[in-house]
Amino acid sequence: MKTTLIGILTIVLAVAVLGAGDKQAQDVERLLKAAMNTELVDGNLKAAIEQYKKVALSGNRPLAAQALLRMAACYQKLGDAESRKIYERLVREFADQKDAVAEARARLAALESPAPARVTQTARLVWTGQDAFGAVRGAPSPDGHYLTFLHLGTFGLAVRDLREGTNRVLTKGSGSPWYSVFSPDGGQVAYGWTWGSGNVYHADVRILPLNGGEAQPRVVYQNEEIRQIRPFGWTPDGKELLVLRSLKDGTNQIAMVSVQDGSIRVLKSLSWDYTTMSLSPDGRYIAYDALSGDNKSPTEIFVLAADGSRETPAVQGPAGNGSPLWSHDGSQILFLSDRTGNISLWRVPMEGGTPKGPAELVKADIGRVGLKGITRNGTLYYLVSGVFRTNVYIAELDAAMKVTKPPVLATERFLNSNSAPAWSPDGESLAYLSSRGPRGASSSTTVLVIRTLKTGEERDLSLPQGFQTGNLAPSPRWFSDGRSVLVLGPAGKGAAFYRVDLASGKAELLLAPKGAFGQGGLGANAVSRDGKTIFYIASVDDPPTGERKLVRFDIDSRRETVLKSGSFNSPAISPDGTQLALHAFDGTPGGCYLEVMPAGGGETREVARTMDCNPNRLAWSPNNDLLFVRGGLGAPSVLWRVRVAGGEPEQIGISMTGQLMYPHVHPDGRRITFGVFETGASEVWALENFLPKPSAAR
Repeated sequence: MKTTLIGILTIVLAVAVLGAGDKQAQDVERLLKAAMNTELVDGNLKAAIEQYKKVALSGNRPLAAQALLRMAACYQKLGDAESRKIYERLVREFADQKDAVAEARARLAALESPAPARVTQTARLVWTGQDAFGAVRGAPSPDGHYLTFLHLGTFGLAVRDLREGTNRVLTKGSGSPWYSVFSPDGGQVAYGWTWGSGNVYHADVRILPLNGGEAQPRVVYQNEEIRQIRPFGWTPDGKELLVLRSLKDGTNQIAMVSVQDGSIRVLKSLSWDYTTMSLSPDGRYIAYDALSGDNKSPTEIFVLAADGSRETPAVQGPAGNGSPLWSHDGSQILFLSDRTGNISLWRVPMEGGTPKGPAELVKADIGRVGLKGITRNGTLYYLVSGVFRTNVYIAELDAAMKVTKPPVLATERFLNSNSAPAWSPDGESLAYLSSRGPRGASSSTTVLVIRTLKTGEERDLSLPQGFQTGNLAPSPRWFSDGRSVLVLGPAGKGAAFYRVDLASGKAELLLAPKGAFGQGGLGANAVSRDGKTIFYIASVDDPPTGERKLVRFDIDSRRETVLKSGSFNSPAISPDGTQLALHAFDGTPGGCYLEVMPAGGGETREVARTMDCNPNRLAWSPNNDLLFVRGGLGAPSVLWRVRVAGGEPEQIGISMTGQLMYPHVHPDGRRITFGVFETGASEVWALENFLPKPSAAR
C-alpha cells in the first residue's frame, strides 16, 4: 500500500510539474509576443530590447533564440554594434536551434565588409505622417529630390519635395491616379488615371510635366476594354512605358506603350494574376513576380526580355518571393522574401537577364514594406505602411444585445494581419482569414484559420492560390455541418466559390459564375442555414454597367435564380433562413439604406437609412429581430443595432478607432466578433550603401 501511495504521489507531482511547465512556456510566449508588438506596432526599439532580454533569460531555448534574433535586429536598426555580439552568441551557444543559427550566420555574413571601400549600410526616415500612405502609389525621382504620391485629401496626383518637406498637387478633376513613375530625366511623370462610378470604370495613361504650372496632362494611351492600367517604368530613351493593363474580362497583361503615338506591344498575359514589375536600367529586361503553377510556392520571380523573345526564372523556391526591383546599375534584382520566416530584403546578381549566383540577404527583418524605387546613386526608397493593421476582436453582450465589457483581441498570432471572422454554427469555433508573407497582391498569401474557443488551439489551412484578404474580402461562410466553409477565390479570369473541407484542407470548386468580380463588393455572399443555397452578388451584364444582380444558387440542383437587380451589396441571411438583408443605394446624396426581402425572392422593405454603403458591415441577431451595422463613414467606428420591424438605430457600446467590419453575433447571442482596420502614420525610408561596391579596374 505504501509503495502504491508513493507511486500515485509521484504521478500527481509529475503532472503538476508538467502543468506548471506548460504555463511557464505560455507566459514566455506571451512575453515574446508583447515584445514583438512593442517593436513592430509601437516602434519602440529600446523598450522592445528590454522585453526580449527577459525572454532570453527564461530558459526556454527555442523562444530565447527567437528573442535574441529580434533583439539583435533592434540593435542593428539602432546602429549599435551589440547586434554582432548577439548573432555570434547565437551561433556559439544555440547549436540545437538550427533555423535561428542559420539566420544568425546569414546576418553576420551581411555585416561583413567585402571590400575596404564599403560604407556602412544606413536607413534614414525621410517622411512620416498620414499623407505618407499615399506613397503606396508613388515613386522617387531619379535624383531622389521628389516623390510622387496619391493626395488623400483630393485623390489627385501629388509630389513631395523630400528636401524641403513640402507637397504640391499636380492633377485636378474627377478621377484618381493609379500609380506613377518619373521619366529618365525627371522632368515628366507618367501615371495611370481611372474614373467612373459603381462598377463602371475607365482608365488611361497620362503624362504631365513636373514643373508645368497649369499644363494639362497628355493622354498617351486609352482603350475601352481596360478597367485599370499601371505604368512601371520608362525606357532609357524615354520613348516607351512598361505597363500592366487589366482588361475587363480579368486578364492582366505586361505591355510596352509608345509615348509618341500610344501604340502598344503586349508581351505576356497573366490571366487574373496581379504582378509587380521593374524595367532594367538599359531597358532590355523586365523582372516581374507571379504565382507559381505547381502550388508549392506562393510567388516566384521571372525575367522577361523586353522584346518578348525569352523568359528566365530568376528566384524560385518554397517561400514567398516578390516585389522585384532592378538595382540602379542593373547588376542585381532586389526582392522581398519570407524564406527565413521573417520578411527580409534580398538580392540576386544578374548578367544578361540571367542569375549568376545565389540570392543573398541585404537587410534582415525589413517587414511588410512596399519597395518604391531606386535612384541613380543607388538609394532605395521604401514605404512602411501605417494602414492595413487588421485584427479580430470579441465583445460580450448582455440580454439587451449591448456590450458589457471592452472588446478584446480574439487572437494574438500574426497581429495586424487578421480579418473577416465568422462563428461556427455550434459556436465552438471561430474562422478568420490571416495574411502572411510580403505585403502586395502577388507576393503575399492568405490562410484560413480555425480557432477552437475552449482550448485556444488554432489550425491554418491553405486557400486557393492567389486568394487575398482586404477590407472587401467576404468572410468565410460556414456550412450547416460545421465541417466545411465557403470562401471566395480566383478561378481563371474571374472569381469562384470554393467549399473548404476543414478535416482534409481540400478546396472543392462549387461555382465559377460569370460576372462574379473577385473579392470586392461584387462577389459578396451568404449561405443558407441548411447549407444548400448560396446567395451572391455579381454584375448584370458583361462588360459590367454598374448594375448588380442578387443570385440564388441551389447547390444540389445547380440552378441559379436572379432575385433582384439594382445597386446593393452585403447580402446577409437571417438565422431562420427566411429573410435576406442588404445594403442598398438609391443614387442620391445620403442615399444608403438597409432593406430586407424574402429569401426566396419578392418585395423589398426599407428598414433604416445609413451613412455607410460599403460591404461586410451587416449581421443578424440570433432571434432574427435585429440587424447590426456600422454607422457613419469616419472615425471612430460605431456599431449600431436596428430593429427589423423598424425604429431608430441604437448604439450598442462599441466604438473603435479604425474601420469596424465583419460583425457576426455568436449563436448564443452573448458575444459578437468583428474585424478592425486601423490606420496609423506611414513612413517613407531611404536605404543607402546596401549593395557591394563594384571592383576597381586593374
